[in-house]
Amino acid sequence: MDSPQRLPRSSIRRQLHLPVSLKLANKELHGQSENISSNGILLSSAFLIPEGSSVVIAVEIVRSRPGTFLSGRGKVVRAESRGTGDFALAIKLDRDFEFGQGAKFFPAKDRVIANRGAATG
Repeated sequence: MDSPQRLPRSSIRRQLHLPVSLKLANKELHGQSENISSNGILLSSAFLIPEGSSVVIAVEIVRSRPGTFLSGRGKVVRAESRGTGDFALAIKLDRDFEFGQGAKFFPAKDRVIANRGAATG
């Protein structure tokens, strides 16, 4: 049985474990990055986000000045359940991460924290 052939990566991935915020519809979810490239991220999350879901993402750069983020928009291209009860989410960005600063990534009116479990959008 042939396995699907993966295309070579277009950018280098770096192992970085940083706090991540995701906005899916009207929900804000949180996770931690496992690796990051200029146009994608693999993260660990307590929330399942279905493949194909569009998300807005912010990665907090904690060793920098407070309020410094990498941000972008993209789609979940892979969502896998792990034996530990969390999920691995691979997100492909529409374009490379942008660097920015701000006290809050998502405006207060858009901040909704979801309960642990499957997220729908």
